[in-house]
Amino acid sequence: MSERLGGPRQTNQRAELTAVLRAIQVAPLHQEVKIYTDSMYSINCVTNWSKNWQRRGWINAAGNPVENRDLVEAILDRMQERSKQGGKTSFQWVKGHSSDPGNIAADLLAVAGARKTLSI
Repeated sequence: MSERLGGPRQTNQRAELTAVLRAIQVAPLHQEVKIYTDSMYSINCVTNWSKNWQRRGWINAAGNPVENRDLVEAILDRMQERSKQGGKTSFQWVKGHSSDPGNIAADLLAVAGARKTLSI
């Protein structure tokens, strides 16, 4: 899937989190999904950091509001929905800009999406 990132904030982190969200939105709820990503930021957001952010009212360790909260919450909600239906969601880090075929394909899709016109 390749699409242009919507919204006023265009960052790599938002694009990576959006890709995770799209992947778990299109997968059947009961199906096990393993997300392969070169974004440790995305993995940490939804597997580690979010627990503390939630406890602190979505304030990060520096005392600031959590960036990309909207996407992190949407991912967590979908993961919980999937879990209730028996669909496990897991993550595997892969080295970026390497010879990994899946990572190369993902980068090509990201470039193609960035070149698309934004649909309203």
